[in-house]
Amino acid sequence: MEPSELRRLAAVPVFAGLGPARLRRLLDRSVSRTARPGDVLALRGQPAEHLLVVEAGTLTGVHDTADGKRLRLGDFTGPCAVDKSAVLDGGGYIATWLAGTVLRYRLVPAGELLRLIEDVPAVRRHVLRQLAGGLRDRQAELARTAYADAGTRVAAWLVAAAGRSGRRVPLPGAQQGLAESVGLTRVSVNRALRGLADAGLVRVEPGAVLVLAPELLAARAASAD
Repeated sequence: MEPSELRRLAAVPVFAGLGPARLRRLLDRSVSRTARPGDVLALRGQPAEHLLVVEAGTLTGVHDTADGKRLRLGDFTGPCAVDKSAVLDGGGYIATWLAGTVLRYRLVPAGELLRLIEDVPAVRRHVLRQLAGGLRDRQAELARTAYADAGTRVAAWLVAAAGRSGRRVPLPGAQQGLAESVGLTRVSVNRALRGLADAGLVRVEPGAVLVLAPELLAARAASAD
């Protein structure tokens, strides 16, 4: 067993507090794989028999509707673990998971995560904190979807993304990917970005948006609260 494998697994936040013995057990009982952009790792509704652990690269969650529309649920860059709720409730993966880039990932049996949640308080706290944060985010997004205009929804997405990546926000799949992320059409997103740019809040670049006025953009995003 390579020490680098232990380091990669320990870098995943949910496993960060584990000692060498538990990390080795996870490595022994899991499988490491690679994927190319567009490869499907798991299908929405498929039984969540494994926790998807991203060691390097970006994983994208999508929900494709029966009429051909796509909602992008998020882009997750390693090291991280995704869709813990699917493992916990046994109801199947909540998204179809696609490799957004060249990806190195690990399939950890669901039972191993459940065992850690029962035995390791730090893991249990991490999972509960993430689930609570996810619920809060979903409630805020539901309110924006119900009441906010396109500009507010795009501004809110940009504020959240800038908090993770800095002022230059890469667009997932260009403006079409952003449209899928906020549940709008590409035309609506284009208009919203132009409006934010005309107000001096952002500058639209090829494949990215540069946030010029973070405080004002945050105020615009909060206008539906």
